Amino acid sequence: MTRARLALVAAAAATLAMAPAWGAGNSGLKLHPDGFGPNTYSSWKAGEGETDSTGGSSQALYLQKMTLTATGSAAVAVFDGIAGMTASGVGQLAFDWRTDGHCGAGAPRFNITFQNMPTVFVGCQGMTDEGQHQDAQGRTWDRRSIDLSTFGDATIQSLIIVFDEGTDQGQGFVYLDNIQVGNKVWTSAADNGR
Repeated sequence: MTRARLALVAAAAATLAMAPAWGAGNSGLKLHPDGFGPNTYSSWKAGEGETDSTGGSSQALYLQKMTLTATGSAAVAVFDGIAGMTASGVGQLAFDWRTDGHCGAGAPRFNITFQNMPTVFVGCQGMTDEGQHQDAQGRTWDRRSIDLSTFGDATIQSLIIVFDEGTDQGQGFVYLDNIQVGNKVWTSAADNGR
């Protein structure tokens, strides 16, 4: 994915996001699967994830790039409602990735755009490994996290999960679950409404 295209996605997310009220329930935070370019796809998939916080569909966020890394395409997940929060106010970012998919140095990754600072990229392999566990179907998941508190009171403009490493780098897909921004966790698409 070109940096120019990524900058456009980040700018669009920041423009759409309204200054949130961080607090009980974090009702202003939403996570929206998206993507662009050939052979990419992003969506919540039933039966592929860990236990959901509500309902029994066991959803996971599926990100796919079934083409070469150099192809200008990416599967993304955009967080709305994050603009205006501080890094220390958010604290931890995390997700579980299913180990039959791809976890590389550059994807999946969190892209965090701060006011008056360069965008920070933190790839799956660069995150803290919190250990593996199995879901009810016996599939292995690995928890990865980063602590935004190291950026102090830097103001966040946008936050995106990006999957832009293709089949020449690995599997060309990944399933993510228990996606965490501070004390808000997405176990399924239904968590946007909670």
